[in-house]
Amino acid sequence: MKSMKTKEALLLLIVLVALCAGCMKTEKVKENEVKEIKIGTVWPLSGPLASSGEKHLNGVKLRVDEVNNAGGIKSLGGAKVKLIVADNQGDPKVSASETERLIVKEKIVGLVGCYTSSTTLPATEVTERYKIPTVACAGSPKITGRGYKYVFRAHSEVIKTADISVKFLKDVVKAKTVAIIMENSAYGQASAKFCEKAAEDAGMEVVLKELFPSGTKDLTPILLKVKEAKPDAILAVGYVSDAILMVKQMRELDVNVKALIAPGGAGFNDADFLKAAKDDAEYIFVGIFWSPDAKWPGNAEFVAHYKEVFGEAPDPLAAEAYEATTVLLDAIERAGSTNPEKIREALAKTNMTWISGPIQFDERGENIYKNVVVVQVQNGTFVTVYPEEVAVAKPIVPMPAWTER
Repeated sequence: MKSMKTKEALLLLIVLVALCAGCMKTEKVKENEVKEIKIGTVWPLSGPLASSGEKHLNGVKLRVDEVNNAGGIKSLGGAKVKLIVADNQGDPKVSASETERLIVKEKIVGLVGCYTSSTTLPATEVTERYKIPTVACAGSPKITGRGYKYVFRAHSEVIKTADISVKFLKDVVKAKTVAIIMENSAYGQASAKFCEKAAEDAGMEVVLKELFPSGTKDLTPILLKVKEAKPDAILAVGYVSDAILMVKQMRELDVNVKALIAPGGAGFNDADFLKAAKDDAEYIFVGIFWSPDAKWPGNAEFVAHYKEVFGEAPDPLAAEAYEATTVLLDAIERAGSTNPEKIREALAKTNMTWISGPIQFDERGENIYKNVVVVQVQNGTFVTVYPEEVAVAKPIVPMPAWTER
């Protein structure tokens, strides 16, 4: 009797093992049968920021094409990445609704976006609610500061770009007084706050702090205040139309400072700023997370490939989107799955070095490395001028007066 029970138990164990093996095999077959992997990307592709959104989209497309042309996601049998694109029109509400549409109707397994902090914050509220891993491209500290588990950011937040911008003003420009002139959205507000604190901590006097609505048609009243306050330097944030207007009216009003630096760039690091502002853009500094002349792995190849495909050099907007897409697709490859939870787990374990430098995430989803430099517009292009150990050119300080150009 005892022998019979033992045999029955062994038989039951064999059956259970076989069933488990079958389940595992079925799961593996299902993963390997994946033909395409849908990822979403949301940018302002219409409205005043459309040109900036297109550059981001170009960066995403370039990396998706590179991965697909190299054999797709190899851990999923070479499954191709299908990019699902949405236009948030620069509107926070549209950004949230379009993100939800991509998740619910298009069944995306990951997201990259959305450029402005004011559109990225609501979009990531949606992705967190649906538990869809997201690699964000926007600078506000709030993006990774809400205790979310599915939101990551590879490039530097505004705190890091503010710090290096102020450090440059102190160490190189020897500025003692500064004016803070920034647009009044989520990004500009955060940048103004951290720049003011960093400047005061560095012993500088903030002689003027003014915020303006992005897309304004006239900065004359603010710039006349700057002229009267006579700061050594300006810390400025504005999107591309704001940046173009600012330097144009500075020239018209003959507002001169030793340095104008844009922490995080926003519109000042947009290729369209260089094209439209032309000579007025010369000598502007940007505290930024990427430089075209950086020696990090993949950067030279990225710059060359982007030029080949799009017929112009990439700017930091294209670069941040390209890098974010790389990080997401790398996580999918390592996860070997289209399960968003497994992709999130792989993202959290990211340990790579790419076009802007090393990337590892802390518990907030923030890159633990600073990866920031200061670039200056010299002869119509951005060149790295600080820190000295990575500089390819010397900073031109002070900026020449308008009447001397």
